[in-house]
Amino acid sequence: MSNSITNNSTEAVIDTGAIFASGSFKNVWTGTYTAGARRGQRCVAKEFKTGSVYEASYFEEEMNIIRCTQDIIDDFDNAGVLGTGRLILLNTPEIWTYELSQKKHLLEPMIDNFEKFNSNTGWASGVGSEWSEAMQALSHFSYHNSSRQLLLCDIQGGVYQDGYVLSDPVIMSQTQEYGPADLGPDGINSFFQRHRCGRFCTRQWMRPAVAGPAVFPMRQGTSMIANLPTRHTRNPLSRLRE
Repeated sequence: MSNSITNNSTEAVIDTGAIFASGSFKNVWTGTYTAGARRGQRCVAKEFKTGSVYEASYFEEEMNIIRCTQDIIDDFDNAGVLGTGRLILLNTPEIWTYELSQKKHLLEPMIDNFEKFNSNTGWASGVGSEWSEAMQALSHFSYHNSSRQLLLCDIQGGVYQDGYVLSDPVIMSQTQEYGPADLGPDGINSFFQRHRCGRFCTRQWMRPAVAGPAVFPMRQGTSMIANLPTRHTRNPLSRLRE
């Protein structure tokens, strides 16, 4: 089974009266599932700021990033990098359509304890902490595991007692084919010029041979603001994975 969390529901009501969060590419609204296994639980709806919300290609590109990220996370967990008893799960959205307006959006379960761990230019939060080092290792692993072709970054999500739930990932690639946040080879090199291996990285993992200043200045992020409201009581992942 892949390490994912899905909607597992068929209907939801979204509060479009106020934007809950806003990032570089998307606006986010909150809502509640009204039918299915998650009935009564919170969800979020995400719409792109630019481009037609009716055009499926924007959403299919996003889902391609999700599929690639899922493969990386599954390989990372299977490799046992974090040891036993700690998982990384991916919040997997679906393309839903509003009944009245017919606008498309990405719908997924709400994440508590939201934090941002790194950006696509090499910024990292909480350097030296276990949570931060685990996420930096996931980014480094993705580059090594893909034989230098891909880098999973802009990692953000929720921290729970026994692991992490991630959302809105960015994939950077040598071919620069994963959307506007894919900064290509120069982005990968800029990331690694700032990456510092921690307790979960392995010496044998590959990294690019780079020299000179980074092409891209270091910025905190791209996809979503880092200071969303959080819950102080952290539930285990078993409460989420249904």
